[in-house]
Amino acid sequence: MVSHDDDNDPPSPQLPRHTATDRSSADTPRPNLPELKGRQKASRSKRQGTHKSLQWTAGWEAKGRAPYHDYVHKLVEAGWDNLKDVDEHMNQNSEDKDLVVSVIDILDNLEMKRRVDIRDVPALDEFLVNESREGVKVRLYMAEQRGKLSSAVMETLGANLRLDPRFFQWNIKGSNNLMSPADRHRAPFTSIGFTVLDPSTAKVTDTFFFRTTIYIQPDEVGDGWTGVILFNSHLKTDIFINAVVTPPPFNPLASMPPPVERRPHTFRELYLSGISFLKPEDMVKSPFYTIHLLFRLSRRCWSDVITAIREQDSRINGISEASVNHVEDIRRTFDVVKRGGSLGWTKSYSHEITATGEKLEEDFTHLLKQADFLWDSREKRAQVARRKAEARWNALTNAFTFVFVPITVISGIYGMNVYEINGSAPDIWQFFVATAIMDTIIVLALAVSNFAHIATRQKRTAGVKEIFSFALGRH
Repeated sequence: MVSHDDDNDPPSPQLPRHTATDRSSADTPRPNLPELKGRQKASRSKRQGTHKSLQWTAGWEAKGRAPYHDYVHKLVEAGWDNLKDVDEHMNQNSEDKDLVVSVIDILDNLEMKRRVDIRDVPALDEFLVNESREGVKVRLYMAEQRGKLSSAVMETLGANLRLDPRFFQWNIKGSNNLMSPADRHRAPFTSIGFTVLDPSTAKVTDTFFFRTTIYIQPDEVGDGWTGVILFNSHLKTDIFINAVVTPPPFNPLASMPPPVERRPHTFRELYLSGISFLKPEDMVKSPFYTIHLLFRLSRRCWSDVITAIREQDSRINGISEASVNHVEDIRRTFDVVKRGGSLGWTKSYSHEITATGEKLEEDFTHLLKQADFLWDSREKRAQVARRKAEARWNALTNAFTFVFVPITVISGIYGMNVYEINGSAPDIWQFFVATAIMDTIIVLALAVSNFAHIATRQKRTAGVKEIFSFALGRH
């Protein structure tokens, strides 16, 4: 059970890691931070414990940049161009819109404790500075806000937890050209992409994409760790976490889970509601096990998208206006599953952890098969549509042929020698009669040809409507 508080490419320079030691040692002065939009002036006179090892960058006050931002800026000046987007983003001083940070602690006695949600940057900074990790094996931060992560939140998390700035680069821009595949697979952070049906549009197959990035930082002392999960969206969904976990077995004497609140939830809220299904002892052993519910949610969202596209294709008996092929996106997430999140994370196994990984791999294998089948069937539908278009064009050509060829032939025979033009026979009505007779002959010839074609190729007898529809260009 989760208990609550009363109120509810080149390697980057390594920053000192967060430790699990008591932060009650001698005080250390901390310079005042410049005021950031969406953040009160976050100056404090004391920094405790492991925070005294943080070296503030000289001259940052004169340049108007907070310490972590100045650290990122100096890396860019030193040639880490893959961090330019983070530097520029932190220059924008963006607001923290609807910021919510949830904190879960797993104590030494394996009890889970949820802290009061944090809703502004000064409170987050206060918590990071003053809350001790004494007696806490794992601390997990889950931050969610509308739009991209604000510069103030980046500054606070980055400075206090010594986070690799490539984590924030991945969060706002993705991993393209960020680092080599080998480095990406071994980094302490990774990402899960979510593609969900967009409820804000009229089209049932429109989708919305957002990214969730996860940073796992082992403690320098002991076997604990600190986790940071950044949700890049405030999107709410009607999915319930119970749909992706196994229900409890029937037991008339056991208490049942409480009824769920029937309202849309954000993905942070969904993840929080699923933590109670996890075993704290396995969460301590495996960060991958801790976040595996996010992979399950991602798979469920992909499955909903694939089902919606397939049903819409069947409804219109064609190809609906869906997004581009999703197979490659699913495959990237599957690769993260097979690596167990990141090759750099702590790997400790139990029967539950191993079984969880095997089930996820099986689920994503099935999902890939579903996606491949969907796009193969859409390609076949496209081929059929192209063949029908060609057949319609051929039928239209036939129609023009049996209308204009007889006119041309009869015109050639009669020429201009009609009574109404030069006073010589024959009369003009004879021209139209001859044209109608020629048209009839051509239609009958096409009908007989189609009848014979169906009889020889398809081994059946065609109906009158079918053979004359082809002859008249109505395919």
